Amino acid sequence: MSPQVDDGHRPARQRSNTTFAPFNWRRGKTDTAVPQQVEPIPPLSLEALIEALTPPAVPSITHARALAALLSKQTSTPRLAVLSPILASLCSAESPSSLQAAGYDILAAYWENSGSVTLTTADRLVCFSLFMDLSIPWSSDLWEPRFKALVALIRSGVETFGVESSLIKVMHSWIENAFSGISSHDGSISQEERGERQRGVESMIGLLLSLLDRPEFVSRVTEADTGAILELFGGLIEKALFSSPDNNIPLASPLSEATMISPSSSSGRIPLKHHRQQSSLSISQPSAQKTVGDFIVESYLRYLDIRLKAIAPVHLKTILPHLFRALAYYASPLPRLSLTPVSPHQHAIESSIMEKLDSLVTGPYSSSCTVILKYHLFPVDKDLLGSMRTSLGALRTLRASIRRVLVTRLARSYIARTSSMNYTPSGAPGAFDLPRDLLERAWAKEGDLSTWDLNRFRSVLCSCIKSWVESQTTPDPSSSQSTSHVAEVILTEIAGMLKDITQASDETGDELDYEEIEAVGDVLRELTSFIRLQRYPDGSLIRITLSPSEVPTNLITTLSTLLSQVFTDTPLHSVLPAVILSLSNHMPDADTSQLLDVMNERQNFSPTTPAWLDNWLAVLSVEDLYTSQRLLTRNNAFNVLQSVWDFVKDIPSYRRPLAELLFCFWKARNVDNKDDITAIAIWRMLGDEVVLRATESFNERTPDKENSQDADRFSDEIVSFLTEVAAKPQEEEYEVDASSPLPFVQPGSSALTSPTFSRMQSDFPSSIKDREPGIPSVMSLLSSLTSGHSSRSQSQPPHMRNVMPSSEPPSTPTLDPNTTPTSVGAVVALVSAFSQLAFTSFAVVESHLELATQLYTVLVTLLGGTACTKAKLTILQFFMRLRVDRDHRLYFAYDDYDRDGLVASLAILIGRGDKDKSTTAVDERLLDEIELRRARSKLPLQERTGRRLSRGRGGPPSGSGSSRSRSRAATRMLGNPATLLKRMKHKEPLWTLPESLPFSISSEADTPSERLASYDPACPDNRVVLRLSTYLREVVHIIRTTKDWDLLSYVLCHFPTQLANKHLFCGPKSKVLLNDLLVTLCNSIQDGTLGSSIERWPEGIIPRDAQGLAYHTLTVLISYKRCYEEIQPRHRLIEVFLAGLSGQPSTVRCCLNALSLSAFELQPSMTKYLPRILEKLSQIMSNPAMAVHIIDFLAIVGSLPDLHSNFTEADYKMVFGVALQYLQQHNHSDTSVTISWALSQHVRVMAYYIVYLWFLAVKLPDRHRHIKYITRQLLLANEGRDDVDESTEVCFDWLARYTYASADPRPANSMLSDIITKSPATDSSAEPALSEKSWILGSSVVTIRVLARRGWVEVVSRRASGLSKFLCRAENVPMITPGDVDPDILSLSASLVMDRTMDTAGDASEVKEIYEELRDHAHGTDNVPHPDPITGYVWSNSAPSQRRKDVAIDPSYFALQLSSYPDSKPSSVGRMVVDSSRLPSFIRSFDRMPVIDTHKVGIMYVAPGQSDEREILENTHGSPAYARFLEGIGRLIDLRGQVDVYAGGLDPDEDGEYAYAWWDDIGQILYHTATLMPSGRESSYTNKKRHIGNDYVRIIWNDSGLPYKFDTLSTQFQFVNIVIEPHSRGAIAAFSNNLHENEYFKVTLQRAPGMSEFTPVGEFKLISAEQLPLLVRQLSLLTDWFVDVYQHTKNDTSRVEKVTNWRHRLQAIKRFRAQVSVATVPEKLEGIMGQESFRDFTTAF
Repeated sequence: MSPQVDDGHRPARQRSNTTFAPFNWRRGKTDTAVPQQVEPIPPLSLEALIEALTPPAVPSITHARALAALLSKQTSTPRLAVLSPILASLCSAESPSSLQAAGYDILAAYWENSGSVTLTTADRLVCFSLFMDLSIPWSSDLWEPRFKALVALIRSGVETFGVESSLIKVMHSWIENAFSGISSHDGSISQEERGERQRGVESMIGLLLSLLDRPEFVSRVTEADTGAILELFGGLIEKALFSSPDNNIPLASPLSEATMISPSSSSGRIPLKHHRQQSSLSISQPSAQKTVGDFIVESYLRYLDIRLKAIAPVHLKTILPHLFRALAYYASPLPRLSLTPVSPHQHAIESSIMEKLDSLVTGPYSSSCTVILKYHLFPVDKDLLGSMRTSLGALRTLRASIRRVLVTRLARSYIARTSSMNYTPSGAPGAFDLPRDLLERAWAKEGDLSTWDLNRFRSVLCSCIKSWVESQTTPDPSSSQSTSHVAEVILTEIAGMLKDITQASDETGDELDYEEIEAVGDVLRELTSFIRLQRYPDGSLIRITLSPSEVPTNLITTLSTLLSQVFTDTPLHSVLPAVILSLSNHMPDADTSQLLDVMNERQNFSPTTPAWLDNWLAVLSVEDLYTSQRLLTRNNAFNVLQSVWDFVKDIPSYRRPLAELLFCFWKARNVDNKDDITAIAIWRMLGDEVVLRATESFNERTPDKENSQDADRFSDEIVSFLTEVAAKPQEEEYEVDASSPLPFVQPGSSALTSPTFSRMQSDFPSSIKDREPGIPSVMSLLSSLTSGHSSRSQSQPPHMRNVMPSSEPPSTPTLDPNTTPTSVGAVVALVSAFSQLAFTSFAVVESHLELATQLYTVLVTLLGGTACTKAKLTILQFFMRLRVDRDHRLYFAYDDYDRDGLVASLAILIGRGDKDKSTTAVDERLLDEIELRRARSKLPLQERTGRRLSRGRGGPPSGSGSSRSRSRAATRMLGNPATLLKRMKHKEPLWTLPESLPFSISSEADTPSERLASYDPACPDNRVVLRLSTYLREVVHIIRTTKDWDLLSYVLCHFPTQLANKHLFCGPKSKVLLNDLLVTLCNSIQDGTLGSSIERWPEGIIPRDAQGLAYHTLTVLISYKRCYEEIQPRHRLIEVFLAGLSGQPSTVRCCLNALSLSAFELQPSMTKYLPRILEKLSQIMSNPAMAVHIIDFLAIVGSLPDLHSNFTEADYKMVFGVALQYLQQHNHSDTSVTISWALSQHVRVMAYYIVYLWFLAVKLPDRHRHIKYITRQLLLANEGRDDVDESTEVCFDWLARYTYASADPRPANSMLSDIITKSPATDSSAEPALSEKSWILGSSVVTIRVLARRGWVEVVSRRASGLSKFLCRAENVPMITPGDVDPDILSLSASLVMDRTMDTAGDASEVKEIYEELRDHAHGTDNVPHPDPITGYVWSNSAPSQRRKDVAIDPSYFALQLSSYPDSKPSSVGRMVVDSSRLPSFIRSFDRMPVIDTHKVGIMYVAPGQSDEREILENTHGSPAYARFLEGIGRLIDLRGQVDVYAGGLDPDEDGEYAYAWWDDIGQILYHTATLMPSGRESSYTNKKRHIGNDYVRIIWNDSGLPYKFDTLSTQFQFVNIVIEPHSRGAIAAFSNNLHENEYFKVTLQRAPGMSEFTPVGEFKLISAEQLPLLVRQLSLLTDWFVDVYQHTKNDTSRVEKVTNWRHRLQAIKRFRAQVSVATVPEKLEGIMGQESFRDFTTAF
């Protein structure tokens, strides 16, 4: 128990009287001797007692006490000689303590009553000798009698002559003996004895002080005696204050006790605890009740009060350390410096000590005291703890002196401010009252201000800190003391001094002088050196924060206060940044980032500051700047560096030193293979420096060759360094086997359970990026505290198998995502330098282009070298965005490199796309892992069937299209277990979309370079050709041999888009490499070796996916057909596409689109493989998602007769089978389909179209052979109904029309018809027909008219599929009746023309003349030139198909047209229309209905640079290529008098006289061509927009050189734009007639949002100029069909059927049949007479 507690429980007692007035010595105290049971004896006389006690008598305690009592009462005392033997015997050390006590009582009684007059000095000395035996131990029974006797002997200090030194020795011994028991804590001394000892010490010290207060006594005290006294007090102070564990100064904070250890020492600590509160110095508040230590210190202070002025200066070396130690014990927190009086929370003793020390350090011996103070600031190796206490007191003394000086400054500053503001209205200084003490503090002695300035102690404080830090880091191994963290207390006090100085400056508002600022900076730097050496037990760094927060130690608190000052206000702004930067790895990321902001605001990083380069070196040298713990700081630092670089970039005198600093630092630092991604900024600067040095070298070459050579040399050094770094191979990244979770333990982590530590952690960022690897989160600490073990929630990676990818990053242990290999940074620098030299104004200099070519060669070499994967990927990211214009000028496509979205769509297929906008195909590929363990016994069955039975039939389309086709079986890799294992390991993808490019390219790079080209056959002097064939060679090499999926996937996803820029790869070398690329892809796909060298496949990705991507590259290679001189490579292309039809849905779709394109471009090869393709389509058509693409393919192939000219009946049957199978699937409105309703209706309509198109392709004699098969399939499509639907009925009617004839669906007006049907000239008003009757035959209306011309009859059959007209002449009717003298000359001439040929006998010349006249009247002159698209020959007044085909008619055609077919009752008799009043209106409306499908499509031309609707509509002509396109897309028709061709609503008077149109037996397309329409005077061009704006489909010829926006033409009908543009940029070249520039065009399809993909274009297609019109015509036809359905279903939201023109005609006939009255036919009765009604034909005819 502590003395404080003991004192609290001990009864109050009277303290010793140091004045030594007479008092009762043993009041209240009982004798501790054991009483003896003796019989009472009568009292003896004095002489008897003396005799009884005089030796050799055995002394009796009773007799001794009786003698003492008797002497105290005697008036006359015996001589001392009589008592001397008794005293010598009793006071001997051999006597029992009770006898000794009685002896000293006798001596005391004797000297108290005898008086000095009767005793001599010799007697006193004899008696004093009784006290000189210092070996007598302290006894509670003995000390007080002995002390009483001594006081009586010396007469309370009056009679001390000659015994001064001896007396001091005796007192010294007695006090030490008594105090030794007090300072002992081994439990051997009872509390009662301890209290008795304390009372004795107090009494004896009181006597000693009273003696020293007597001048006569002090005058006889020697220097040795003074030293002994000081030694006595020093020992007492040490024992009283520091010997007890409960009374020690805490040497470390709670944090240090729990967690902080020195780097070189153990984690042991001193259990220095006390019962007082913490302070800024970790020193406690004193107890309210005095302790023995308080008494000792007070006594020492009193001694100094008595003797200090007389003590020699030599004793200051002893006096001051004792005061320092006492002050260290009692020191309390110092308040903030202020002139306002505050109640100090100080112990009274502390105040006394400080007063004493102040008097010393400011007195006459101040210089000596200062030297002694400085000396005691340093540690002593042999007594580190003791020296710590002394040093702490010395520092507090120094701090108090400095504070006194600072208070003086405050007082003067206050007086100055007050006086400056106190003026009378007249301007004279006003009166003001100031406290007297304020004036005294303001004008203290000048010596104080100069002596105690911090600058005078600058070096000693720095040395002191160094010494204490060294003593902490290198402890004495021979010392048994535990000295853990003693330096922290010392450094805390020193930090407090600096805090006082800054606070005083804040109070006064005055700036510190330069020397004082530098002194503070030096001391502060030394203080931070201690923090840098400290670690937590787990090895992590001590943390310091600049923001207000709870911190665990006083030192860190004070340092945080010093370092967190506002830089704009603090006078330490010049020194704090460097100090904070030196501690940056101990501070939170936010604090160091804020520091950089402040330094940047103060221009510390710009050339305006002399030490700006040093500041940059300090920032770049921050130890953990490039780790994930310093993300904010790193970003901020490099942002500031970038801004400074931009500022000095054009100032060589500033830029060059900075660049050299960066280069030297970066070169020296570049030992790690990893950099943070933000460090790319420095690499870019190095690249900039290469360019700038090259530019300056060119500019300085003439005047200063030496500087030019230096610039070249430095530039070469940078390039060599970049090349060397970029070529570094990278070690394999950290991998985790996804099949077995691996616990991931943070480095240096431990389950710390210190509440203080947990609290400290909450002050720092808890995000994953900012958290130190060795420090767990607060929640994990709380979990560990409650559960008893550390949380492992962050240590367990998720199970990766059978998990769908998500947008959230995986939690498996990976490398820091913010780090990147240094080789990537080097590549970025090379790319930056190349781009500036190639695409900016620097490219005009020849030497710059040479350097650019050199850098390009370096990059290509790195791409094929040993560089790491990320470096190669960075090179590919740059190269893949290179493009050229039509003049082969190089540029960099940054924003629009994937304008068509092909890269994005391909990335989605392999899970590298935007995961928020797409779903990957990994779900189906998860089946692969299961199949790896399956037996392959079913493989032959799969090969026979060619498809999986479990997929494709009515099931939802899968994202990956997994199937068990032959191609899949061929590509599965089963033989390498290591490969299978690697596929199960997780690896973060190196690239995903949207991409974040590590390099930054100037905006000028988007402009084609004037000097750098990819190809130039003319080889002019002003252009430099970049050999892109070398890059193409490396791309082929990557496809063949790369082991990394990231590289292969990047090439396969990005290269098709680049390859579409056909002008990029020109020349003979590129031609050879393109052949090589084609052969490589075809062989690897067919052999299943594509990607076979990949060492590790990502989760859910297999080689089949790589093949699926490769098909897109092959699709683009179709446009390079001229590079394939032999036919075999073209055949290989088709073979590979055919094999791809067995792949996943995305591959099938790509191959179908490629085959559709090949139908135009590779017709010979397509002709060869088309039957096999159709066979494959019949096998894979079960997938509903492929329906529209298969249908489109069949429509395109059917429109190209050359492809199927050699088809057999079986080939046609496969086509019909595919179309009719789709009809069966989509012919029921209640059938649930997995595609949209609009798409389903489109497939249904197109299925009929395929039947019509391919049926017309069959030769007329062979058509009837297909009717049975088609009929059966049509009936199967209507299975479940009572009757066929209208579409099927129309189809039957259409088949009946075209099976036996190729006649047009509508008759054309002819001369013969005009001659025959014209009324006779004699009666022009007469009707041309004499009589007319109509019959309804099934779903047809047949009208027969008897014409006025004798013998002529007109028969018209109106059916859903068309209108047939027959002119018949009854030969039974003679041309001239008997007696007629006026023959019908016109009928005669017509008969001659129609019935006779050129070889007919008679007048041949006359007949020929009439024939030619009739022919010329029918279709103009014979000398018709080739039609010109603008002004040449036009089609006018002609039937849609007239004069373009051979017409053949079978007799069955006539019979079918006059039959009731396709009525369900073909034997039924037609019914005559009795009421003919409705007939004329029906005929008029019915004849206006189109007999074929009609379409209208807009065409607009966008001239170079145009993007506005008004500018586009204003165009009246286009480029030559545009004119050739119009020539091929249709025929130019004359709109005036046009009756047969669909005019699309065009009025020749308003919309121009001409238009382009195309037609066949099935449909017509009218093209609203904006350039053919008059612009008029209006600025809005509403006349053009009235037609084109209402078209569902628009063809845009875009020569603007800009992307065409979907909503450029603002209109309500925004559905589809077919955009045609050059594959290479070059708007000005649009009007060039160079065929090389216009050899190929890119076709893209822009769809309205929400519209499904339905065309074979995909993202884009490259098509040759000669095939472009045919492709676009088919696209416009297919697109208008779908958009018509899409709009009819209200944007695919309403389940309604689309009704075609033929169905409208059928519905009109059915309505007419239901409305009109017809002759009734009586029922047939039994018997012969039952035939009466049937035989009466007048009822029906």
